[in-house]
Amino acid sequence: MSDERFVLDTSALLAFMLGGKDADVVEEILNDKRHRVFVPWPVLAEIYYVTRRRRGEKEADRRYVLVKELPVSIIWQLEEPEILTAARLKGDYPLSFADALIAAAAASRAAVLVHQDSEFEALRGILRQRFLGSVSSAESEKK
Repeated sequence: MSDERFVLDTSALLAFMLGGKDADVVEEILNDKRHRVFVPWPVLAEIYYVTRRRRGEKEADRRYVLVKELPVSIIWQLEEPEILTAARLKGDYPLSFADALIAAAAASRAAVLVHQDSEFEALRGILRQRFLGSVSSAESEKK
């Protein structure tokens, strides 16, 4: 799997941070120097607001900084074609707006979307995905 591209969803990063099921899979992806790993800005926003709601501002700040220190490229902006792709995905499939943006970022980079989010099941066959198994504490923390 040399030169493989990955986009990490919120659920994958939370699993990694919480040491949940499949945290080792995310860690392997992050540590393999042959991989290009991306994190779209909606993932940072979701990690922050979910953590702030559940664990408080101090922990939200800590997790935000942790993500920024990971060996990933943060996607701070999406271009018009990606925004239109996200809008089409949101219009055609039962996705949250954030998940549509994350999926569009993965699609435009021909990347594998790594996640534990059942919402992405609707995109099987449309988007390359690595489902990390059953919903873990990371996904339940999102709810």
